[in-house]
Amino acid sequence: MKNYYFILGLHIYATESEIKQAYRKLALQFHPDKNPSAQAETIFKEVNEAYETLGDSKKKPNYDLQLRGVSPAAPTDTRPHRDPRYKPRPPGSFSRKSQKEELLEVMKDYMKYVRLASRVAFIFSVCLVTDFVLPRKQEERVVLFTSYRDEYRSARSLQLNLQDDVVISLRRKDSQKFVKGSQIVVSRTSLFNVPLFVENEENHVLAKIPMTIYGNFIFGPLVMIITSLLGIFYQKGIEFRFNLGVVNFFLTLLCILFLRIHLF
Repeated sequence: MKNYYFILGLHIYATESEIKQAYRKLALQFHPDKNPSAQAETIFKEVNEAYETLGDSKKKPNYDLQLRGVSPAAPTDTRPHRDPRYKPRPPGSFSRKSQKEELLEVMKDYMKYVRLASRVAFIFSVCLVTDFVLPRKQEERVVLFTSYRDEYRSARSLQLNLQDDVVISLRRKDSQKFVKGSQIVVSRTSLFNVPLFVENEENHVLAKIPMTIYGNFIFGPLVMIITSLLGIFYQKGIEFRFNLGVVNFFLTLLCILFLRIHLF
């Protein structure tokens, strides 16, 4: 390997101006038009070759490394990537991610949607609580006839058939309290029109209507209040918060279904 510094008569730490000055001096001295000697042309070619490397700011660093016995770094591709979101990774970081790590990344991408599900569940639970605590609406009805409906094979529920094809299901133990021709008052919620109680005006017997969201299915709103609050205010653990959002989404759907179970 030729030592271009030696050819130009310089040391390895020569500056750019020193390299230019040495080249000009040697080029004038050994130019074939000014130096007729037989060796001048050969030396002039070597001087030009040396300056083509040392005078180039891109070639000189690699040449200096090779002169020290160090392999130059491979050229890097500086062209922009087609995807503007692409970020090159440092060497050694291309290890394959585990299945759980990939799953957590997917959860993180969809976190804004599960947070929205938690907020919707909280708002819906507040509406249910408000509906339950507001003053109830009351409506007078007359029992046209009663019937029984089989439930869970052995148990049977009492059905009160009222005007306008309205049917209310009560527990079987209330069968002696409500008979054909009874004048009754039905209490229901103000917002969602959910029937809560039936009262016999003659003997003032009060019976709770079980098949409603505020009856047998009260666990739905109660659980949704807790999980929605956790989904909004708990900020630790991507997997736990994501699962809370999914639970809140299905609880919201379940409570909407419970609102439509009663036939009133």
